[in-house]
Amino acid sequence: MRRAVARLLVAFCVAVTTLVVPAGLSGVADAATTTDVVLDDSGKFKAAAEFNSGLHYWHQHGHAGPGVNAFVVIDRCNDELRPGVTWAAGGAIQRRVLDDCTGPIPMSVRSIPTNYRTEQLEPMTWYTYVEDSEGSQKHFGQGGYQDDWMGSYSNDPDSSWFFHSSVYKEDYAEGGKTVTVSVVPTRNAVESAPNKTSEVWEELLRRTPLPDDLTTDQRQSLYKQLYCHMAWALPGVSGGPTWDLEAERPNIPWDQVAGPSDVAKHECNWTSTGDGGWGSVPPVNGEPDDLAPYVDAGPDVSGDEGAELTLTGSAADDGGMPAVEWSYRPLDGVDEGATCDFSAATEPETGFRCTDDGRFEVTLTADDGVNHPVSDSAVVTVANVAPRLDLEGPQDWDVYRVEDEVHISAPFTDPGGNDTHTCTVTWDDGQQSHVDARGDTCDVSHAFTHAGMNTINVRVTDDDGGTDDAETMIVVYDPRAGLLVGAGKVQDASFVTTAKYPFTNSTTPLGAVALTVPTEDGHLHLVSTALAWLVITPEAKAVVKGRAHDYGFLGYLTADGFRGVVWPLSQGTNPPEDPLYDTSAGASWDVDDTDLESMTVGLTVIDSSWFPGLPPFPPPLATE
Repeated sequence: MRRAVARLLVAFCVAVTTLVVPAGLSGVADAATTTDVVLDDSGKFKAAAEFNSGLHYWHQHGHAGPGVNAFVVIDRCNDELRPGVTWAAGGAIQRRVLDDCTGPIPMSVRSIPTNYRTEQLEPMTWYTYVEDSEGSQKHFGQGGYQDDWMGSYSNDPDSSWFFHSSVYKEDYAEGGKTVTVSVVPTRNAVESAPNKTSEVWEELLRRTPLPDDLTTDQRQSLYKQLYCHMAWALPGVSGGPTWDLEAERPNIPWDQVAGPSDVAKHECNWTSTGDGGWGSVPPVNGEPDDLAPYVDAGPDVSGDEGAELTLTGSAADDGGMPAVEWSYRPLDGVDEGATCDFSAATEPETGFRCTDDGRFEVTLTADDGVNHPVSDSAVVTVANVAPRLDLEGPQDWDVYRVEDEVHISAPFTDPGGNDTHTCTVTWDDGQQSHVDARGDTCDVSHAFTHAGMNTINVRVTDDDGGTDDAETMIVVYDPRAGLLVGAGKVQDASFVTTAKYPFTNSTTPLGAVALTVPTEDGHLHLVSTALAWLVITPEAKAVVKGRAHDYGFLGYLTADGFRGVVWPLSQGTNPPEDPLYDTSAGASWDVDDTDLESMTVGLTVIDSSWFPGLPPFPPPLATE
């Protein structure tokens, strides 16, 4: 996890087998890790701890703080959970728990001193957690247990040369490690000529010995850095509140150590990079009593486009809640035009909503008005959501005459406001239409050139491949079709039918249908009182629909097959899913896909009178 606030101290990777790590902690953090964060199961910040083995606090703030070999702990207040740290060093395991902070402040910053004093660097392992009022540990730091080093430390308020000194391991440059010596000098040391360097050096080695594995060049470089500070550090002007000597700075010639023009460049903090071979670490700026803010963007999150995702960021500062602000930028898989917004861009916890899918980096920046703003980032992965289609028309069983326009009206919704959409309509006559959506609607028309029962499929597809579709079945009749005549028997049902459109502009056929079908109360005898429509396909399949007093009926016919369907009109003008009688129960209503029973007795004659290329509907010779 990214930690903009972390100052990672250099250490060697060691395993302290005497420290028992509780369940839930796993792995070994890098030895230089000094900061760990505790989150609850939902990713919400609960606490953080940072280990300080040196005099960083004094160096940055100019006064005593948590001290050497101490933990700085940030706690979320009023959550009924207490932050704690357990550590092992020098063969002993120790544990310290703080009370849960309460009151109007959202966070508290407190310290846990280890009270550990040593003349040599000591390996140390630690982990952080929160526990409830009963002492049950609930959540642990994200890094498992951490390997660090206890620094050596001395304190002598009566010394002529320095009050405090410390030797510890820390980061140096990019991925490097070094031994650092920190000295808090007395005024006498600052005002002394540099020829007193040897006396200060001897006392430093006596009070805080250097590790035995330092090379001769490293020791000489440390001595030259001390000489430079004694020669050029002026109270309140340069050098800072401590003299920090890093073993990895090169062992440069003496004339470069103390030459006025060189000191102006390196300020006693020389490196082997930068202009002319020099680099500079300027004194710490800002108010000495003000810590930089803490900020954590929270865990990476994922969710759907258009939905509000929750970002559980955290921020704290020793001067109260710092000002915070969220920002975002697209990473990959994001289409042009995609936008996102925060429900509360100036609050650590906020909603985040995007108009398209992809990966976005969200950054939480905290500013206490004194130090430089501090930022931390998380990654939000937004998934595409398929559109939802609503086919408004045509409806099942709608009736059209051949060559009339059949208009598709299919609005859809999509939470991805930046998505574009295409519509595909499969017309069931071998034709297909591909069009761009108009607004949020699939809007397209088509004319059928021959009669049939057509199952139309409408599909909408967004630019990310999400789809939804719907189907409807319509009836297309052709009044130019020929004659349907038949009679026969199927199972326990029998029928007699004759039907034909009398004129080329007729909208309903003439004829009659007689049906006898079995029911639970015996055979039901029906004689048509009206015919609604007649479909005769070019393949010589026929369907006739009509009514017989209180019943509706459908008759599907081929030369030797029949399907009869009967239902009470109280159930609607079209057949219900479970009609009173159906020769082929459960079969498709579409004449091209339905099942017909072979007639045991009878014959049907279907005259399609279909001639390809027939001119469209000549003027009628007569009227109905």
